[in-house]
Parts: sequence; C-alpha cells; structure tokens
Amino acid sequence: MPEIIDLSVPVRHGDGRLGSTVAFDTPYRFDDVGWQGSTFSMFCHYGTHVDAPNHFIRDGKSIDQAPLGKLLGPAAVIDLSDHGEEREITGDALEDRGRHTRRGDIAILRTGWSDRHWGTDTFWKQGPYLGAQGADWLVERGVKAIVYDFSEEYVVRQPGFQGDDCIIHHKILGHDIYNIEYVHNLGQIARPRVTIIALPLKLVGLDGSPSRVIALEGADLPAEFTVK
Repeated sequence: MPEIIDLSVPVRHGDGRLGSTVAFDTPYRFDDVGWQGSTFSMFCHYGTHVDAPNHFIRDGKSIDQAPLGKLLGPAAVIDLSDHGEEREITGDALEDRGRHTRRGDIAILRTGWSDRHWGTDTFWKQGPYLGAQGADWLVERGVKAIVYDFSEEYVVRQPGFQGDDCIIHHKILGHDIYNIEYVHNLGQIARPRVTIIALPLKLVGLDGSPSRVIALEGADLPAEFTVK
C-alpha cells in the first residue's frame, strides 16, 4: 500500500514574510449563529506554495492556467543534506547526486533546511541556495517542476531586491518549469524515486498559490497525463 508523506508546512495566524502577515478571522461563530465560518488572507508566496510563470515572467501563465500534469507525477529525490548554511547548490553537485533524474521528472532538492529552521529568520537569511549553474543543470535535464525545502534565490535575502535581480526564478519559470517551494518532511522519504502531487488553488490571474503537497512512496504514476 502506498505511503503518504505530507510535505506542506502548517500556516498560522500571524505568520508571514516581506511585510505581509497571515490573518485568520471567524466572523461566524457557534455562539452567534450555531456554526463556524472563517476567512483568511495571506501572501501567495508564503508557506508551501507553487509559483506561476507570471510571478517573474511578464505575460506568463497565471496559477489558474498551470497545467496540472506539470505538478504531479514521478519525482527524483536529490540528496543535498550536506548543503547547509550559505552553501551554493552547483551544477556539479546536481550531476553527481541527481543522475537518476529523468526528463519529465519533478526534481526534489532535499537539504533538510526547513526541518531545522522553518519559522525563523535563519530559514530566509542563511540557508543554502541554488546557483546559476545548478539552475542550468535542472533546465538541461528537462524537469517539469522543482521541489525546494529552502529559499532558493540568494538575492531575495537582500532588502529591496528587484525582479531583474532574481536570475534563478527567471531561468526556471522562463523555461516553463514550476517552483514548488518551502516544503518540509523530505527526510521522511526513504526512496530515491517517489510520486509528487502539488495542487494549487485556482486563483484567477494570480502569480502563485498556497498548495497541499504530498509525496507517495510505493505508487507509480505515469509521467504524462490528460487533464479534462
């Protein structure tokens, strides 16, 4: 029987980044109306989420246009657990560790950083990051999406960064590869190949969405799907 591993970080009221705070409210309560109904607002790029191309590519596809076949299917786990504080993930490291990655796979970059530091400034400011040659390797390998347990773009740890500075996002999203960002629990995956399912909300016109992301061990899905 396949095992489900939940890779999604919890989201709580008061969390957030880049000056945007998660806000929960419950306008309908049992004491008032006999049932509960809540609202929430949050930055689309906080917590476990999927980037759409229009996050950095002008006139790119929005998250409601994301092909679901890009966000689920076979995935290769690339172990980078020795890549800790301020360590660049290079093309050479990916070539050495990721030779089992196939064209059309989802690549999982596992460092363990989120398990140690999610919810702290250390997660954002001191973690490993994807270098330009590492991004080139992923593009050339032909992956369709990338899963990260760290903040992959080095420049975003600098105050006042601009979109043009974010060369990694431009390389990845510009090649129609989807970012599945800020997961945890990757250490629970025992096999080098699993199935990933990442389902964003269908937020029309927006540049990303909170997503529930899971890994399935012991379940084989085809590399390509027909979505109706």
